[in-house]
Amino acid sequence: MQEDGVIYIIEKPKYQNFGNTTVLDEISVSSSNYKNGSAESGYLVDETSGIGIWNERKLQDTPYSMNIISKDLIENVQAKDMRQIFKMNPTTQQLSRALNGNGDSSFPTMRGFAVYNPIINGIPSAHQSASTPMMQDIERVEIISGATGFLYGGGRVGGAVNYITKKPTTKDLRNISIGSYGKESYYGHIDLGGQFDEDNTFGYRINGLYQDGELSDTSTKEQKAISFVFDWKPTDNFYTDIKYSYKDILTKGSDNSFNPSSGFDRASINKSQSYSPDWIESEFRSNKIENSIRYDINDIFTLRTNLFYEETKSKQNSAVLFVQNGYAMVNNSYLVKGSWAKIENYGLNLFLDSKFDTGNISHTLTIGHSLNSTKSYFSSDLRNHYNFTNDIRLSDLKNFAKPDNSFWSDNGISGTQPRKLGWRTEYKNILIGDDIVFNDNWSALVGANYTTVIDTSYRSGVQSSKYDVSELTPTLSLIYKPFENLTTYATYMESLEAGEIVEDWYQNVNEVLDPYKSTQYEIGAKYSMLDEKALLTASLFRIEKANSYEIPTTPLPTLTQDGEAIHQGIEIGVTGKVTDNLTLMGGGTLMDLSVEKHSDKSLEGKKPTQAATKMAKLFAEYNIPYINGLSINAGAYYTGKSYANSSNTDVLPSYTLYDAGLRYQTKLDKYPTTFNLNVQNLTDKVYWTNAQQLGDPRAVAFSIKMEF
Repeated sequence: MQEDGVIYIIEKPKYQNFGNTTVLDEISVSSSNYKNGSAESGYLVDETSGIGIWNERKLQDTPYSMNIISKDLIENVQAKDMRQIFKMNPTTQQLSRALNGNGDSSFPTMRGFAVYNPIINGIPSAHQSASTPMMQDIERVEIISGATGFLYGGGRVGGAVNYITKKPTTKDLRNISIGSYGKESYYGHIDLGGQFDEDNTFGYRINGLYQDGELSDTSTKEQKAISFVFDWKPTDNFYTDIKYSYKDILTKGSDNSFNPSSGFDRASINKSQSYSPDWIESEFRSNKIENSIRYDINDIFTLRTNLFYEETKSKQNSAVLFVQNGYAMVNNSYLVKGSWAKIENYGLNLFLDSKFDTGNISHTLTIGHSLNSTKSYFSSDLRNHYNFTNDIRLSDLKNFAKPDNSFWSDNGISGTQPRKLGWRTEYKNILIGDDIVFNDNWSALVGANYTTVIDTSYRSGVQSSKYDVSELTPTLSLIYKPFENLTTYATYMESLEAGEIVEDWYQNVNEVLDPYKSTQYEIGAKYSMLDEKALLTASLFRIEKANSYEIPTTPLPTLTQDGEAIHQGIEIGVTGKVTDNLTLMGGGTLMDLSVEKHSDKSLEGKKPTQAATKMAKLFAEYNIPYINGLSINAGAYYTGKSYANSSNTDVLPSYTLYDAGLRYQTKLDKYPTTFNLNVQNLTDKVYWTNAQQLGDPRAVAFSIKMEF
């Protein structure tokens, strides 16, 4: 970094694609030239870790609408899960918390579409509600808006969320944190890293977390998680690592879920009160192993590979309530007692880059293959239902006694039947892409992905249905830089998506809908301003996709497909330091959403469900110039109204959430120490993140971190 005109040697993380290996090269840079996502750099990141088939490149020169969330921002706002980040990010709308007992994973809406199937270290997950890393193990989160079918295979029409986990460090790292995420939910976290030898050949990184206590008036959560990663760098042109991670989450009580059938009385819901019996709980366990390799064969060829295998087990009890006049109504309310289900996820990326010139034109040609698959195993008595025999006052539900086994379906004995394969989804991709540089002003990204989606359903372990669909999904991006700090682009992309697996709050739960192909057009611009301390972005887009919608049925609605969803709009954003002491991260989204070509003409022109057409968000952090080490922050996040049903008669009101916090950095004895205090949902706003669930109440979080 540069201080008083002196340039010091610092470590610059250079993120590589697939493997996403952190190769720390010592180079000479000034503090104004390289942005690594730290608070000092205004949470701005210069380079992507690699996007799909493409290797790492400058964020400014990436022809997609994209935001990168750094570990420093996650830590400084004390985000206990990704809901906090999706709330803050200007292109994402909070959608849902954990689905199908997948631990603490959360999912957003982007460009009006629900975005599931997370990407971990560059490999997409075939399971739509796959688990994500513990927040303390995340190095950065790369959020791409819009269709990403060419980049990551099928799915993700609205966008993609890529979680990059922490890697070994070249210098010793010894961090210990203790704190609370609110109420009585306390945690302890260790982060250790370094090298085993003086030559920096063998490195390690260890992250461990224990969390326990009451998170809200409705639930308590115990979480145990640990990750180990070891790398080996025998030469300058070869890198490999291996990682193991484990998560165990037990949630007692429940964040309430509601049945939004016709006549549902939203106004009578009190978010501070639990409407689930005390014996409701869910458990989740995950074991995962990963490996990545990068081999620079010579000056022309580079081989990149990445693979993972994960096994998760989950068991979930829940209450689904239909509310009218302060009562859970007998006809549409029920309790669910689940048994252990098992999910196996695995994925592989294998890419070969080659660099060459044709005349004055430079090429980086990449060919490769990617595969990701999921298998789900269930007992035939996976979910036992208890249907209420009479209307129950909401205030009495918390003390509702657990019914005897004889009152449940299947006699209430869950999981006595052996687990058998329930469904399997596979994405296979054969890819080719060319990163072409014509001159200093013009470049292009051209590619095609031959995508195959195979989705198979089973009953009692015997195949009951299957589809096998293949499509060629091309992409073309034309990039023009009129001068160094401004990049403009136009991008076309197609995407093939497997049919959605219907979630718990629908009548046709676990049904697999038909696959479909979507198309996206986008133009945009990115401007590095204020001596490259901040990045200003803007994009216009249009997406055409098969429409999913709800049919009113009893006791729950049915999810199906009909017609075409047309989503178009504009996104703007800014990230970085606008003065030496003031950091801004914010922007807005304005969309026109409609349904066309529907067999039910009364639904044409209606808005899709659970998708806001307007969002405006701003996070600001200010370093107090007269008190060394003290920073204050505040955020305001507006989400416009959306609709809970396809007929647009059930309105989810707009809402604005406010956060505030402060951070103080000092030394205790000789050890750097950071004190954090944050208040989330400052006004304790009552709001709906989706048709079935309320958003998080006010939480006061604090932490202390010491670096040894």
